[in-house]
Amino acid sequence: MITSNFLRSRFPESLFSALNANDYINSLYAGMKVASELNVVITGLCKNIAPVLDHTISRLYQTAQLFGGYKLLVYENDSSDGTAERLRKYAAEDINFILMQEPTGHMGFDSISREIARPLYLGQLRNRCQEAIEKLSTFHKIDYVIVIDLDLEGGWSYDGILNSFSYDLNAWSAMTANGLFFREKTVSCKETQEKEVEIERLFHDTWAYRKFGDNNLEKCEVTNLLRFERGEKPFGVFSNFNGLGIYKLEDIIGCKFGAEENEDGTVTNEWAYYHKEMRKAGKSIFLNPNLITLYSPHEFSFSVT
Repeated sequence: MITSNFLRSRFPESLFSALNANDYINSLYAGMKVASELNVVITGLCKNIAPVLDHTISRLYQTAQLFGGYKLLVYENDSSDGTAERLRKYAAEDINFILMQEPTGHMGFDSISREIARPLYLGQLRNRCQEAIEKLSTFHKIDYVIVIDLDLEGGWSYDGILNSFSYDLNAWSAMTANGLFFREKTVSCKETQEKEVEIERLFHDTWAYRKFGDNNLEKCEVTNLLRFERGEKPFGVFSNFNGLGIYKLEDIIGCKFGAEENEDGTVTNEWAYYHKEMRKAGKSIFLNPNLITLYSPHEFSFSVT
């Protein structure tokens, strides 16, 4: 790997220590053996991601190297910051890089918007990717599909992906991420009552998360406080995404993304809708505390010259 690509691909695994280091390391070796025999498609949507594009592409290739065979399928639309042109250069250099591009004419949504139009639109784009993957599977062996948010500033844990494959493949249809966001928070010191700044850790994807057995959306301030640690085992959820999901291809064939408004005024976004479709078909969705994604930048997120 070119040095600059290696530097861009790094993830701060050491920041997240495992509860039992020996067991965790053993899981990585087990997962590495399994992953090396699998074929995957790694896919995601993007628009105007020029600031993180080189890091993202390097991270995609670092992920691809974990497996026996890979295809990258990137869907880009309506970019105006050079993303589209640079993606075409990347795709031209690798026959395994499949680039889908089209102008939808859509101006996009506010990143915190929860109006139904947003997941309906994104669901349509994700359905196009899934349809392309299903067609690809008719002439290329695909075992798993890894869906990644391509604008993640801090990237995702490669160890977490390997750990996911250390568990019985017959026991899960989807492994989803433990998405973290860090922000500064001003608090009062108990002793002096002076204001201090501390770093607050939040569970990020409050819209897609639904606890096991419950399809109801909880309040953001409740879900934000969920805390799962590396070394804990994956557990069943009704829905979750948090920037990365690993899906067994045979278990998602025919499932579609969508969105719907609920009687209480909340909106079921495209991931919660998709996972509900999977559950109707008897499939299982897990959240893996070890599969960490970072929505915040870190020391490896800076530009590489």
